[in-house]
Amino acid sequence: MLEVMIALAILGMTFAFAMELLATGVRSAKTSEDYVQAALLARQKVAQVAVLRSTGGEADGGEFGGGFRWVSEVQPLPQEEELPARLYRVRVRVTWPGRRGEKLLDLYTIRMAVDEAKLGQTQAVQPAARGSGGAGR
Repeated sequence: MLEVMIALAILGMTFAFAMELLATGVRSAKTSEDYVQAALLARQKVAQVAVLRSTGGEADGGEFGGGFRWVSEVQPLPQEEELPARLYRVRVRVTWPGRRGEKLLDLYTIRMAVDEAKLGQTQAVQPAARGSGGAGR
């Protein structure tokens, strides 16, 4: 009788441990799914924001659905010279509710915008002419 009780206790602990492992696996799979979905949504929004004609300093936001929200920012990068093209940093942040507070994912990219008015005012720089020394011929 004592042996049966010990065997049932061991079986019960093993079952409880197995159920905890299963629950942890399910939670991990859900967390992974949320991060993958957030990354796909962020990539989609970065692609949309990066093609818009904006001059920078602008922020926008909205909701995707399913608890996922997004905020985008376009910031001009500093330039030392006045060029016909300008670089901008685009950031998209996707947030969603998690078990232990809000989760977030940031995606960054750089985009270039060309000022058509300045484009015709630039001059091409020609590389210095090289001598035609007979080396290698």
